[in-house]
Amino acid sequence: MKKRIFRNFLLMILLCVILLSVSVSIIVNTAIRNNEIASVKDRANLIADVINNTIGSTGIKDFYTGDLDAARITIIARDGTVLLDNMASIASLDNHSDRPEFRSAIQYGHGESTRFSLTLLDETYYYAIRLDNGDVLRISKTMHNIAGVFIALLAPIAAVTVLIMLIASILAGKLTKEILKPLAAIDFDSDNSDVYDELVPLVRKIDQQKSKINNQIDMLRSRSETIEVIMESMNEGLILIDKDAVLLSVNRSASDFISDKDMIGKKITHIIRDFGFPDVVRKCLAGENAEMVIERSGKTFNVYFSPVRDYEISGGVILLHDISEKHETEKQRREFSANVSHELKTPLTTISATAEMIENGMAQEEDIKAFAGKITTQTKRLINIIEDIIKLSEFDEGTIGADEYTEFDLYDLAMSVIEVLQQKADEKSVIINPEGEHFEIKANKQMIDELLFNLIDNAIKYNKDNGCVTVSIHKENGLCKISVSDTGIGIPQEHQNRVFERFYRVDKSRSKKTGGTGLGLSIVKHISEQHGGKVTLTSELNAGTTVECFFPDLW
Repeated sequence: MKKRIFRNFLLMILLCVILLSVSVSIIVNTAIRNNEIASVKDRANLIADVINNTIGSTGIKDFYTGDLDAARITIIARDGTVLLDNMASIASLDNHSDRPEFRSAIQYGHGESTRFSLTLLDETYYYAIRLDNGDVLRISKTMHNIAGVFIALLAPIAAVTVLIMLIASILAGKLTKEILKPLAAIDFDSDNSDVYDELVPLVRKIDQQKSKINNQIDMLRSRSETIEVIMESMNEGLILIDKDAVLLSVNRSASDFISDKDMIGKKITHIIRDFGFPDVVRKCLAGENAEMVIERSGKTFNVYFSPVRDYEISGGVILLHDISEKHETEKQRREFSANVSHELKTPLTTISATAEMIENGMAQEEDIKAFAGKITTQTKRLINIIEDIIKLSEFDEGTIGADEYTEFDLYDLAMSVIEVLQQKADEKSVIINPEGEHFEIKANKQMIDELLFNLIDNAIKYNKDNGCVTVSIHKENGLCKISVSDTGIGIPQEHQNRVFERFYRVDKSRSKKTGGTGLGLSIVKHISEQHGGKVTLTSELNAGTTVECFFPDLW
């Protein structure tokens, strides 16, 4: 803007100087020309007076002989014949009756004309006066001296023009700075009291627009931050792609799924190459809603694809929903249903078969008592399974709350459980060694009793004859610790991660002999988690097993 104003100033001044120079030249040229014409007319009138009153037409030539700068004098007869010419031979001159100045002089007493010679490039002025005797006196003057004067004036005019342009450039620079100074000093954060009056409406309008834009920016920023917070807080993964399947935005959950730091700007089909994924992306960008299931890193995801329309398809939204827990729960439910069916079917089949033999008289009188005992055993087993299933169901549904917690001595509870199982231990010649300290806790006493019972019962059940079970009750690092160790058969390494699963048995044939339901350790795990704790298991084949339960002291 500064350069343009400066340039316009210079052009304006240059134009004014040129116009002034041309005007002055024209005025000077016109003044000189008029002065020369007046001089010619005065000379013509003077000579005409001399001829009429003194020397006559024939003596005029001698009168001007030797005057090289004198005007050209021509005497022309009434018929146009040249009678005298002081600068040329009359024999070489043609008839002048067609000359406009001659005809005008004959008719009106005087006449004038100007003729330009293309050969000599000179302009000649002619002035004619009719003499008293009827002849015509004509005075002519070549105007090249006028052009010379004009040309002589061009040099000083050019010098003055250059000087004026130098001065004008300095003034134009200063004027430009002065003009732009208020504009450069405009501060939209102040009142701008020094600004041009003409610019006040513009400044106010710009200030209003600035305020409006700032409000819109703040609103957009707030919306953007809100959307970003929502996206980052989502457990579901959210991916935005454009119409070319290029990644535009990815939230935290989706980043964990993709595991590519430089994903933005890349095509999603180049990053996620799971079977069928590129085809579903193409369907989405073609305008179809779609979904698929992807398994990755031990997790299962439901992936939903939705096209984004803005008059036409402009991109797509991909939502990743982690259904691993649901998938695992469904898997466990199916396995649990199958296991329950299998576990219930075995004792029911035995009961049914035995009862049928008794009913049909196939059993001997002396065998009926044995068959009844078998029915009783299988019925108890069936009841135990159902009771354990009910307990697990209660844990799953969370029907046992903290309002059922009471205060009791954990060591005394452990001793009462040992007393209940002592007979079973004696039958296998297993010694139970309690150790630890007395302290009170606040917990669900029935559940902790169940936990201790299952741990000690398993330690006896899967122990060797003449083995040993150690029950330890301690406080450790602010946690309540229940440890039950045995010297039994142990658990192979490959089975140790699964023993807490429902109905999982390391040796199914041995479990049937011992009467286990396969739910004991599952119940232990649920009770510990119900109290905010955890369970650990260490075991060595044929050397024994140790199960430790840790949970906070809920005092």
